[in-house]
Amino acid sequence: MGYGVALLEVVGGIALIIGIGTRLVAVLFALLMVGAIVKVKFAAGFLGNGETAGWEFDLALLAISVYLAFSEQ
Repeated sequence: MGYGVALLEVVGGIALIIGIGTRLVAVLFALLMVGAIVKVKFAAGFLGNGETAGWEFDLALLAISVYLAFSEQ
């Protein structure tokens, strides 16, 4: 699973920079961020708990991904 996430982030990031498959990659990134927030970061709280980071940055990345997926261009 970790290799798949790493591959998605590297290849998907390059695809976003080039502009190939932007909507598909953005949807996949949004799903990835939802999974990261729910499975890993949600227990730490929005701003973190002093030991680990919160999910505020992940929420920003989720919002950007949703915008890229559904914007009219």
